[in-house]
Amino acid sequence: MNLIKFLTNWEYRHFKNKLRGVERMISDLVFKRFKTGEIREQVRQEYDNHKARLSSTEERLKTEEDSKLKDDKVILEREIGRLEAQMKQMDLDIFGSKPTDEYHNGLEGINHQIDALQELKVMVREYIKGL
Repeated sequence: MNLIKFLTNWEYRHFKNKLRGVERMISDLVFKRFKTGEIREQVRQEYDNHKARLSSTEERLKTEEDSKLKDDKVILEREIGRLEAQMKQMDLDIFGSKPTDEYHNGLEGINHQIDALQELKVMVREYIKGL
């Protein structure tokens, strides 16, 4: 860092601070992507467990007629649907979506935000060099 520029040029200081802020935002988003991925993995494991329980419940229903088993099957199917929706939402949070009927303008995911901030970081660095 050029100390004289830092001490005398307010614009230089401003954009150095802006660059630090962009780097911090990138770090925050990388952390958010990591934690979202971890949570998604936990939900996926729960989803797999529910699918296995549903399969065994359906097998038992073939051999025995029990209203409790039917109730369990309905509950498991509802849970599986909820977990699928959660995983889909987390995938959208991370990867975003192109424009679709559901998302007319598309969705910007965490990965897109990180990429945009990386580009901004390069632009700010180039601007600082010109000061």
